[in-house]
Amino acid sequence: MSAQHGPPDPNPFPPTAGQIALAFLARCMIRLLSGTLGLRSVGEENLEAARSSSPTGRIAFAFWHGRQFPLVYAWRSRMVAILTSLSRDGTLQSLILGGLGYHIIRGSTSRGAVRGLVGIIRAIKDGHDSAFAVDGPQGPHHVVKPGVIYIAWKSGSTIVPTTCAVKRAHVFRKAWDRYILPFPFSRGVIAYGEGMRVPPDTSADELEGLADELGERLERLTAEAEQALTAV
Repeated sequence: MSAQHGPPDPNPFPPTAGQIALAFLARCMIRLLSGTLGLRSVGEENLEAARSSSPTGRIAFAFWHGRQFPLVYAWRSRMVAILTSLSRDGTLQSLILGGLGYHIIRGSTSRGAVRGLVGIIRAIKDGHDSAFAVDGPQGPHHVVKPGVIYIAWKSGSTIVPTTCAVKRAHVFRKAWDRYILPFPFSRGVIAYGEGMRVPPDTSADELEGLADELGERLERLTAEAEQALTAV
């Protein structure tokens, strides 16, 4: 499946033959490695509760950068909408994730921001869930940016804090996001926290406080997921 787009993309970096080949290899690696992992989901009851609390029935998954590898495969082919940047890296990411069944919206907080926000809100209202690495695109590490709060506010989605932890992995400690790449056949946990609603009457001044609250929830959930590894 190829990446899906809305109106003609103003991205100045269209895919190259090399990127297309690299994206194909990356998807193969994701499928092969993810297929060896033994993952247990906890807190799935929070997903249904979150859908029930949302006027649109839609969920906005919120997770930390660096912990997304198991999530990418778990959410494949569910047409989850994601935002990718208008850059060379964003083009490659679009090819990889679009080929795994994600609905791709181009734009970012630094470039094409309005188009990206409008596009992802439209996708949510058309029936897609959404997913956000909330401390991106370049950090600071584990500091929630307000974008997901704003999108939930405007779209009626319920935010679901989400994280994962694996027993054996390589951690890229020099990378700003400390990316975690599981070793083959590792076991782990995907954890879903309680949903977080952003009421429509929330003032713009309150959005930053909600971002801080989401960060606290994600930190607690990540600690709980690490502790839960003893049971897998």
